[in-house]
Order: sequence, then structure tokens, then C-alpha cells
Amino acid sequence: MTRSLVCIVVLLTLSSFLGAQMETRLNCDLSVTVRAIDERSIEAPIQVELLSDQDIRIATIHIHGAEPAQFRVTNGTTYRLRISGLGIETTNTSFFEINPLEQLHTEIVHVRLESQKETTDTTPASPTISVSEMNVPKKANAEMEKGLRAFSKGDMGKASAHFERAISEYPRYARAYNMLGVIAIRGTDRIKARELFAKSIQIDSTFLPSYVNLARMDLQDQDYTGSESLLGKVMAVNPSMPDAMSLLATTEFANKEYEKALVDVDRTHALPNHEQFAEVHIMAGKVLGMQNQPDAAIAQFQLFLKEKPDSPQAESVRKAIASLKPGQQP
Repeated sequence: MTRSLVCIVVLLTLSSFLGAQMETRLNCDLSVTVRAIDERSIEAPIQVELLSDQDIRIATIHIHGAEPAQFRVTNGTTYRLRISGLGIETTNTSFFEINPLEQLHTEIVHVRLESQKETTDTTPASPTISVSEMNVPKKANAEMEKGLRAFSKGDMGKASAHFERAISEYPRYARAYNMLGVIAIRGTDRIKARELFAKSIQIDSTFLPSYVNLARMDLQDQDYTGSESLLGKVMAVNPSMPDAMSLLATTEFANKEYEKALVDVDRTHALPNHEQFAEVHIMAGKVLGMQNQPDAAIAQFQLFLKEKPDSPQAESVRKAIASLKPGQQP
């Protein structure tokens, strides 16, 4: 009798544990960022639709520019996205699956602007301008265009083949090396990615996205000095890149250079499209809280909530604000 009772208790406990585990695995946050095929932000209203594996629309979110669309999705399920908007060619992505253990899944979708030329020429004002692209042969340009289309659809194999052919046609194509590096990162081949980003910089020292990609890898590898050095070069050429500026602030926070980081958070906040990088305000708030500056910390947390009110982190930020207010519990 005792043994039977123990077995029942064990089974009930195990069932509760498995039920809790299944409950935690039910949902995942999906963050979708939309960019032009030449990596520029899009300053226009954008509609992002989440579709099931049967192409049934599940949810629709309207965003503007670099602002990410945030969805709550189910783990272990397959989805695709449809992007549309004024001046944007409607784009359907390839299907992607949410891993059963994922808590946050990120998708970057590249779309073509209806006004965009059939080439990938950039203007001198573009933060991704590359000197070597001024003389890109038409065949290489065509291959780059095909590669970017394949990349936007999630076909990395086809995209890689086109980028390789673009390099065959024009060995100084920095953007092609950079895109191959991005694909290598997706395939978790960090050694190859580093080599490709470094090659991109070697053949064209003015192609800034490769510096940012390398700096991000250095940050992940805790090489803060290397990351700051690369980002410093970017800032010297173009101090108006919010992704580079926010990454610099993040690196400085990680390296405990708090005063420099707080300055660069303010600099990030002053740039266009800074809302996409609102997480820097959370870091600033935590540091200011540690420095016994509750009012300044609350101001940073409130900026985050203003810029990303629907973020999965919003609730924890609200609790942090409450903990900093006298007489209130976190």
C-alpha cells in the first residue's frame, strides 16, 4: 500500500512538472525587423503579417521604419511572414520553424522598394556606402541583386551562390563578402564569418557594415577593446549610425566604462531610428540605479517603455521603476 501511494505521488509530481515544462514551452517572442535590400532602414509605414504553415493569417502588426514588429508565437510551430506597405514590393518569406526551446526568435526581412533601381547603387549619404561599389560591373551587380532576393526569402544556399558569382565578376565587391559573412554567422561558422568580414574591410576600408559586424562578434567574445576600436573607426566616418552607436554603448557597459556608456546612450537617443535600440536605456537605468541616482534611472526606464511599450521586457522594467520609488514594492 505504501509503495503504491509513493508511486502515485511520484506520478502526480512528474505530471505537474511536465505540465509546467509544457506551459513554459508554449510561447515564444518573435521579433521582426524590416530593411531594404541594401540594408537601409525604411522610413514608411509597414504592415507585417504572421502566417501559418497553411498561409492562414494569424496576426497583423503595423510598424514604422526600423521599429521591430513583436509577435507572441507557439514553440515548435512553422510560420512565414508577409511584408507590405506604401512604396514597398509585397514580400513573402520562406517558412521558418520556432525551436521548441526558444524564448526569443528574431527574423530580419529584406524588401525591395518600388522606387528602387534595378541596381544596388548607394548614394554618398548612405551609411553603407562603399567606394569599391562605384565601379561595379553590371554582371556583378545583377548577381548581387539576385543574391539579396534569395537572402530575403531565406534561401541561403542560393544567395551564397549568387554572392560568390558577384565576387567572381568583381573581386573587390565588399558588400558581397559582407553578405557571405552574415550567412556564415547564421550557419554558426564564426571563424569563416570573421574571415569574410575582415576580407570585406581589407578590400574596401569604407564599407562600414563589416566593421559593425566584426565589432558585434568581438563583443560576444568579450573582446571589448577590439569592439570599441572597430566602432570608433565607424564613428569617425559616420557618427549617425544608430546601430553602431548603440553597440558602442553596450560594449562600454560590458567593459564597466559607465560614464562613457551613459554619454553614448544619450547620443544614440538623439539619432533617427533610435527606437530600434531602446534596450540601451535599460542598461543605463541599471547603472544609474547602482550609482544611487533613482530619478535618473527611472527616466531611462521610462524612455524604454515609451519607445518599446509592447516589449517582452516591459513588465520587468515597470517592476524596476516601482522598486526605485519610495514606499513602493518591486
